[in-house]
Amino acid sequence: MQQLRAALAVPAIVSIFLLAAVGLQGQSREHHILVSVLDPDDAPVGGLGISDFSIDEDGNSREILSVSQAGAGRQIALLVDTSQAATRSLVEFRNGLTAFVEQMSEGNQISIITFGGPPRIQVALTRETSRLTDGIGNLFALPDQAAYMLDALDQTAEGFSRQNASRPLIVVLTTEGIDYSYTSARRVIDTIEESGAAIYTLSLRVGRNAFSATPNISTLELRNQDFERDLLLERGPRNSGGRHRDLLTSLAINDAMQDIVSELLNQYLVVYSRPDTLVPPETITVRMNRQELTARGTPLRLE
Repeated sequence: MQQLRAALAVPAIVSIFLLAAVGLQGQSREHHILVSVLDPDDAPVGGLGISDFSIDEDGNSREILSVSQAGAGRQIALLVDTSQAATRSLVEFRNGLTAFVEQMSEGNQISIITFGGPPRIQVALTRETSRLTDGIGNLFALPDQAAYMLDALDQTAEGFSRQNASRPLIVVLTTEGIDYSYTSARRVIDTIEESGAAIYTLSLRVGRNAFSATPNISTLELRNQDFERDLLLERGPRNSGGRHRDLLTSLAINDAMQDIVSELLNQYLVVYSRPDTLVPPETITVRMNRQELTARGTPLRLE
């Protein structure tokens, strides 16, 4: 009789396990994404709610749970071209960086990294505006030095990954001077993706300086360097939810930096649910339900 009872108990245990497995499969997890919403004039749009957004993952619609202002809590790296090609633009670089820091330092951590010559940390991550403005005041173009923008981006993104940064952001001020980076654009794009950082780039297109740190560099090598830099400037911001702009004069830098500030201060934090699966989605698409609006999103990895 005891053996019969034991045998009858087995199906009940199996049923419990099956029910538990079904329950786990039906669970959903919250995921967060920072979203910039712009009108046809590229101005940030405020006052939006859940009904204004749609999110798809690999073509599957997801339920949006909440929409709120993104707020602060960012880790921001300002990457600055201090190569010889930036000599005539450093005053405008400093002015634009100062305006950015004064508006974005509250509640955020900011660092300054230069890439005239090998990348160097000018100011480590800090919330102290005075330290940042002092560091900006000490930015100067270095004679006989090329840019190393790709190396700087790669190392900065790797640093964010090591620090498990929750809201990493990289802003790049660069010229179209010669870049002697050792890192390929595709490697940098992958490193940025792994870090979860959004990339904003401003490229000053005012003509190439005749300077070359290696007089014997070939035309083919120059073309390859240009290709790698331009590939990164085009795909890095686009893939990460950031933005790239070409500037035709250094006088436009301050307004362009202000546009980035305005966009960041008006970003949304969108929280949505995803079924608990082992395989993450390959694509996440944010769409606006008003046709005149456009959106760009950066998924948050650690919130």
